Amino acid sequence: MSSRRKSRIIAVQMLYQIQLTGAPVTDVINLFWQNHETPPELRPFAEMLVQNTIANLEAIDSVIQATSKNWKLHRMPAVDLAILRCATYEILYCEDIDAATSINEAVEIAKTYSTLESPKFINGMLDSIWKRQSKT
Repeated sequence: MSSRRKSRIIAVQMLYQIQLTGAPVTDVINLFWQNHETPPELRPFAEMLVQNTIANLEAIDSVIQATSKNWKLHRMPAVDLAILRCATYEILYCEDIDAATSINEAVEIAKTYSTLESPKFINGMLDSIWKRQSKT
């Protein structure tokens, strides 16, 4: 598994915790590092994803909500929403990361950490977000 995927998994875990607890970002990040032995090289990318996803959360959630036809954000499984938020951040704001890579990584994370239906849902949502973003 690539170090970037490991960092993305960590970021999703942190975003999930922030979503469930409402704890401040810095507290969640610090607590995570205190409680998980993590190679130092994984930390910068994971922290960047978490901090920037939260910093742009209103815009990210707006895009996710506009893309979702039948689901309100509060009704989406928390793990799926954390994965969608992280990948949507990458698609919208990380010009150095190919959107197809972000989508593939999100789908692979969903296969491990979410339900059997989640990878298909996440793939469809992110593909729509990417196509919509490409048109602007």
